[in-house]
Amino acid sequence: MIELTIGILGLIVAGLTYKKTFLEKPKAELEHLVLQFKMTQRKSIEVRTKLREYAEEHQAYSKELFSGITIGSYLIMLEESYNKNLNDDLLMQIKELNPSKLILDSMNKSLGDQVNALIQVENLIWSLELKSKDESAL
Repeated sequence: MIELTIGILGLIVAGLTYKKTFLEKPKAELEHLVLQFKMTQRKSIEVRTKLREYAEEHQAYSKELFSGITIGSYLIMLEESYNKNLNDDLLMQIKELNPSKLILDSMNKSLGDQVNALIQVENLIWSLELKSKDESAL
């Protein structure tokens, strides 16, 4: 009788573990994804705004920002990327798909990488502004 009880309890624990691990929606990871997505959206808008302001102030749309990439073309690329990869409809679709923890972790990493790249561009804009101020002071 005790063996049967232990066996039943073992099955219940195994079933609950399976449910928790594979069937339940990973709430914390999804919440983190939503926050990361919104932060990436904001950072993209901030960087585009700062870069556009710099380009207008210094008539620098045709100035090379990266090797072979002008400020104007980079702004277009940022806008297209935002519209394709950072729109609110996409976020809603992701939520509705009920992705697994592994997929959410991968998406969070990708969004983190995007924010880091945007921060690097933001730092580049800041250095361009400093350089312009130094040149105008001469």
